[in-house]
Amino acid sequence: MKVNRWVLRTCLAVTIATRPGGVVPTLATEKTQGSSFQLSKDHIAKVREKRRIVVNHPADGLLEAIRSQVSLPDLMEYELAFSDQQDSQIDAQWWCLDQLFPMRARPMTARNSPLAKSAYMGGNIETIYRWAEKGTNIAKIYLQETTRRGLECFYSYRISDGTSYTEFGKKFAESHPAWFTEDEWANKKWDFSRPEVRSLKLRILKELAEDYGFDGLEIDFARGPSNLPVGKQWKHHQALTQFMREIRATTLQVEHQRQQPFLIAARVPDSILGCHYDGLDVETWIEDHLVDFLVLGVRSYELEIERFRSLIGNKPINIVATLDDHHCTDGYSWPPIEVLRGVVANWWQQGLDTLQTFNWGTAPPHVAARTGMHVRQAYRDDSDRIQVYSQAYRELGSPRTLAYKDKTFVVQRRGGGGSGGAEVDQWKTPRFAYQNTNMLAQLPAVLKTDPRIDTFLRLRVGDDVSGGADKIASVTLHLLLSDPTTKSVDDEQKIGKVSINPFWNIPQLFTSPLRKGTENHVQVRLNGVLLNQPRVKDGWLVCYPDPHLFAVGENLVGVLVSNRGSEIPPLTIEKTEVRVVYRMNLNDAGRSKE
Repeated sequence: MKVNRWVLRTCLAVTIATRPGGVVPTLATEKTQGSSFQLSKDHIAKVREKRRIVVNHPADGLLEAIRSQVSLPDLMEYELAFSDQQDSQIDAQWWCLDQLFPMRARPMTARNSPLAKSAYMGGNIETIYRWAEKGTNIAKIYLQETTRRGLECFYSYRISDGTSYTEFGKKFAESHPAWFTEDEWANKKWDFSRPEVRSLKLRILKELAEDYGFDGLEIDFARGPSNLPVGKQWKHHQALTQFMREIRATTLQVEHQRQQPFLIAARVPDSILGCHYDGLDVETWIEDHLVDFLVLGVRSYELEIERFRSLIGNKPINIVATLDDHHCTDGYSWPPIEVLRGVVANWWQQGLDTLQTFNWGTAPPHVAARTGMHVRQAYRDDSDRIQVYSQAYRELGSPRTLAYKDKTFVVQRRGGGGSGGAEVDQWKTPRFAYQNTNMLAQLPAVLKTDPRIDTFLRLRVGDDVSGGADKIASVTLHLLLSDPTTKSVDDEQKIGKVSINPFWNIPQLFTSPLRKGTENHVQVRLNGVLLNQPRVKDGWLVCYPDPHLFAVGENLVGVLVSNRGSEIPPLTIEKTEVRVVYRMNLNDAGRSKE
């Protein structure tokens, strides 16, 4: 009898991995030292396929369609409109549809739930029940419409976003109080140190893998990040590793049954330390090959891509970077396209595999108007952001299409940015989770009062500014400073006030402006070289460095103030940016037909 070796290899991996205490030597087609799982050549080839941009969708579009009673064909046109535009770099769509479609392993959104009663559904909760009664599974329609366009399709499962009152109902939660922990807002969250919780979730993931035909699953640990007992996350990290091992074993079984690769992604914090803080042992996940994609960050602009890359080595695991436009980096809500280009150029420079957009609008205005869609949740169809998204989906997916386009490179700020998490002006160390906080960010930074000591910032510049100096019209280094001693000083004695972190164009926090003349006592160095005396422009201090002073990658910015005694409260650096403007006739030089 002829044996299917592809099935045999996968079954062997699944059998041993699911056996209590099961450990196997490396058997992978590509040698991945220490891996517990055998991966077929087809699986590895699928992982290594090129993906430029992956779009991760919340359920906001679907909720709006339910609220406004938009037809399913119009909903699909709306949701996939940016994929359909000319020169789109979108290669995959990942969908999170909450409890809005029927499954055996969990109930749909309850008729008496807070969501059902909210304005988001407009009183139309019965719509999803009518669909189910008619045999219409909206998740399968999303899958069909995505694959019909030749796009890869994952289901993104928010591992603890659905809590006691939204996923299995209040009665269930109250009957299993030990199965839950709490986040910083006292919301109930699943406690994955409990094997019963892991088993419950695994049944949902197994059904999604077996019954739908998705290309893979994203396990989203950012929604929400309190997945283990608070203050003891790392103590229980083996529980989440075991959970990931069980997911991998389950999906490999599905893979051999359908004779088609089934991939696993995990959304994790932006750094290795952040993963540890939240109880995620990503080193073991990598070593034992429990994932195919590590999806880094949410609101973070600074990602440890190089560090993750060094851990991955030549293993078939891709690094995906997340650009979220709702849970934004503090100070950069709805930023201009130049900031998005700078952030993503830095990621490509570090060795990114794929860009993921998250909480972005999905359709240009004419499609939204024609279909009757008008979303105002994680994104807003009535904002000027839609045109930015349209442009970004034609540029950000490749270093080539970013080449010689104006960019702004920024330094990360701590805090919530206006959309959840600890606010920077009320900062305290997050205890419930690292994810979504940017707790290790460099800014705000207090300037030393000793005139012999610089305050240092690492600023990454992904473009070769020095090598491309002849193509650059201007390059400037901008500093935004606050002085706590000027709050009662007359405005005419101060430079202009600046909004630090507006959210959705609504001002939140402003600088306490410097006294006029303070700029004459500020020294700025770039990679050790003293720059020109800063000038004041629109409330910022601006230097004009020689382009040849920039290194590709990290640069060291040193700032000191020479006339500040130790008895005077220090100045604070709020924001630091490098703005690169290219000569206009070169802005399209990097275009590619990729």
